[in-house]
Amino acid sequence: MSDFEAPTPVRTTTDVEISLWEIMAVLVRRRGMVMVATMLVSVAAGAYAHLQPLTYTTRAAFRPQGSEQGASSQMLALANQFGVNVGGGAGEEASPEFYQELLGSREILTSVSEEPFTVPDVGSVMLKDLLKIEGGSEALRDEQVLEWLGKEAVSVATSRETGTVTISVKTEWPDLSVAIAADLLAEVALFNMDTRQSQAASERVFIETRVADAEEKLDEAEAYLRSFLETNRQWENSPMLIFQHDGLLREVGLRQSVLTTLVQSYEQARIAEVRDTPVITVLQSPFFPVQNDPRRRVFITLLGAMVGGMIGIILAFLSEAFRRPRNADPARADFDESWNAAVSAIPLLGGRRD
Repeated sequence: MSDFEAPTPVRTTTDVEISLWEIMAVLVRRRGMVMVATMLVSVAAGAYAHLQPLTYTTRAAFRPQGSEQGASSQMLALANQFGVNVGGGAGEEASPEFYQELLGSREILTSVSEEPFTVPDVGSVMLKDLLKIEGGSEALRDEQVLEWLGKEAVSVATSRETGTVTISVKTEWPDLSVAIAADLLAEVALFNMDTRQSQAASERVFIETRVADAEEKLDEAEAYLRSFLETNRQWENSPMLIFQHDGLLREVGLRQSVLTTLVQSYEQARIAEVRDTPVITVLQSPFFPVQNDPRRRVFITLLGAMVGGMIGIILAFLSEAFRRPRNADPARADFDESWNAAVSAIPLLGGRRD
């Protein structure tokens, strides 16, 4: 064996590859930084989760009923006979997505926000006072209440398969959650009832005009038949007169049938116009939440620890990179050269103009 052994090859900084041992060495040297960052962020996340107020969630579900078939279908059939398109269709039902948009609409949320609510240990109070929204005008306070309702308190989910709409209300007071959910159900039912009554009123007005027209045409058909009978008293003996008589009789029968159908539809529309029966089927009424919502403190703390660990690792490698001498790291020298070239190309940062 020779007295002079070849030296062990030393990895130079010009190599592109980075071994796992180098990464582990950096983490071991900067372990304090990684641990501190992990602990700080996890403690902050745990404190945030612990300081969150208790919330209580209730849910309600409903399914809209189809519109009535009788008067609407007859009115549409008659309208088509007269060449009038009134739109819609019998039994037409709004989609669950429509009610999802409706429950988040400004009109519905405003109706809810303007009502006082009874909260234990507080009494009857408006939402803007209960939430302690201060400053600005009353209009600004009302806007903040609407934003709280739409973005924080109320959420709506739909199911196309079953056609159901589920309302979830989350507040810091269980009684308030139940009351808001009940008000939302009432507002939807009121909207549907108003819509149905408005549609029935439009149908009634339309049918009224058609009834008057049908009566006039029936009178004309009967007058033609009466005139024919007065002029042709022996019409049974003439095939041509029999044909004319049968045609006039059919016209009278048709006009009578149209008038009868219109009168029936008119009466049904009048009934629907004043009907106040519910038009939604409540599948689940708002229930009183006996337990508060889970605050997921363990999950949030673990998530904070993961984020803190990643931040600590990034800081460890940045610290290692900046502590390394410039001349010993060609990659850093190349970065500095590229950075200086990029800065000099910007006129506002001192670069020259071409």
